[in-house]
Amino acid sequence: MALDDLPKTLVTPPAIEPPEEPLPYFHALWKLLDNPIEAWPKAVYEEPFYERGDERQTFLYACDPAMLKDILLDKVEAFPKDWMFDRVTKPALGEGLLTAQGENWRWQRRAAAPGFRPDNVAAMTPLMVKAAEAALERWRDKGEGARLDVATETTAITFQVILDTMLSGGEGIDVEAAAGKITDYLQTLGKITPADLLQWPTWTRVALAPRGYRAMVFLKAMVDRMVARRRGEPARGDLVDLLMKAEDPESGRRMDDILLRDNLLTFIAAGHETTALALTWSLYLLGLDPGAAARVRREVAAVAGEASLTQEHIERLTFTRQVVQEAMRLYPSLPLMSRMCAQDVEAGGHRVKKGTFVFIPLYAIHRHRRLWRDPDAFDPDRFGPAESAGRHRFAYLPFGGGPRVCIGQAFALTEAVAILATLVRGATLEPDPGHRIRPVMRVSMRPQGGMPMTLRLR
Repeated sequence: MALDDLPKTLVTPPAIEPPEEPLPYFHALWKLLDNPIEAWPKAVYEEPFYERGDERQTFLYACDPAMLKDILLDKVEAFPKDWMFDRVTKPALGEGLLTAQGENWRWQRRAAAPGFRPDNVAAMTPLMVKAAEAALERWRDKGEGARLDVATETTAITFQVILDTMLSGGEGIDVEAAAGKITDYLQTLGKITPADLLQWPTWTRVALAPRGYRAMVFLKAMVDRMVARRRGEPARGDLVDLLMKAEDPESGRRMDDILLRDNLLTFIAAGHETTALALTWSLYLLGLDPGAAARVRREVAAVAGEASLTQEHIERLTFTRQVVQEAMRLYPSLPLMSRMCAQDVEAGGHRVKKGTFVFIPLYAIHRHRRLWRDPDAFDPDRFGPAESAGRHRFAYLPFGGGPRVCIGQAFALTEAVAILATLVRGATLEPDPGHRIRPVMRVSMRPQGGMPMTLRLR
């Protein structure tokens, strides 16, 4: 009998413990400001949808895949992004691809799409592997038994990948400083504040978060300088050039420097953050499950031997990809999406009133009792062909769904598999038993206090 055929004991990593009943008003308000995902009651994990509210405002938590298909695809025009999302993201990202709506979004999406074609992503793979191999060299310099914050390490790796693949090295961008400023923004302006709940003018939330404001100013100035420099330089064929030359075939519109800046900041911030978090949680889960880590190493050895990974290798690393997919199920980088119902409409057979706040609680959907077996257990095999074949496509949404699905989905998956395989082949990382794992939502979902782990070199 092969090792992979032996009976396995599933690991159950730490999870949010949902309250049995809706929290009292002031307790729920505190959780909304501190960590919204801890306020979702048990019903969100068990029922097709959960609705609460009063005559002034209704809140709908949508978990049923048929309902989600209507909201995100079939009736998407009836569910635009809501004002709360704009307040949290627009101060930094302006009118870029992530925040734009309607035709303004559609033409930007068409303009950016060629940069993420499969052939372009494949051409970027060597740079992804190179960044992971450089990290392994840094780890070897630290030595056996070194204590690493894996969240910081994966952020540095994925930030370098973004600079190398999309910005031709990103001259003038300080990786460590930029990553720190992104963290400052997410910890302040990237969370719901009392100014949001009271619907004070947007400038007040900025004024009340000086650290986040300084971070935003720093990041915008950094990209502005790069755009100004690149306007006067020969083309390099990277994402910067692609967006500079992009033109809407219908209106002839092109991106001015501000819109170009907004989109580059979107790709720099969101592009590295989501993959870094997927890798952080993947490495943590493999640290909890040495058997799964051994399967990854065996797969990499069988596919690539000792050679540096190529795109052809990555396409054959099926179990490694399943590890990443399972990590993104248990700990989705984006744990919550939200929409505002713009008209009376039916979604998944349920009548939704105009003005309803619609929450798409990805963290709960990915652990929903009606959608997944052993929903809180770590089991990459659930993404094998047998189980995946019968799964509703709106039951698993780490990159969103419908027309606004993440444009960098293929890039992120390729990057995560390439980096994870390279790191696991060269090192084992052991979780710190004294560190409490608490997923905290700040737009994205980060582990509070980072992810300290102990390095064992191979």
